Amino acid sequence: MPLLSTAAIAGFFASVSLSNGHHEFQSTACRYTLLPWTNFAVSYGGLVAAVLAVTVHLLMFRSARRAGQDPNRGWQSLVSTLFFGIACLMVLLTAGMVVVAHMDAAEAATNIGKPLCEG
Repeated sequence: MPLLSTAAIAGFFASVSLSNGHHEFQSTACRYTLLPWTNFAVSYGGLVAAVLAVTVHLLMFRSARRAGQDPNRGWQSLVSTLFFGIACLMVLLTAGMVVVAHMDAAEAATNIGKPLCEG
């Protein structure tokens, strides 16, 4: 699960970087350009990793309970809970980046061929 949470974090920051890079490219070119597919792939990839991390945690917690163990006891539960919290936060953040990617794509598609800079 820590690997999935880490992948979600990496996907979020990569998505933000790609979005910023696309905006900078448009500003430099002074024209609207279509959003590259990589922006969608990275933002959706981060979202999938975050949702998987949450799902794995919940399934492991349920499995431990069924086995008669107390999943809330011991230092491992603190680490697991920390990564679960991170994954929940990343679900929200990466979902936001998916929305941003679609908004950027819609804006670019609407204004394709129009100049971005005045003058």
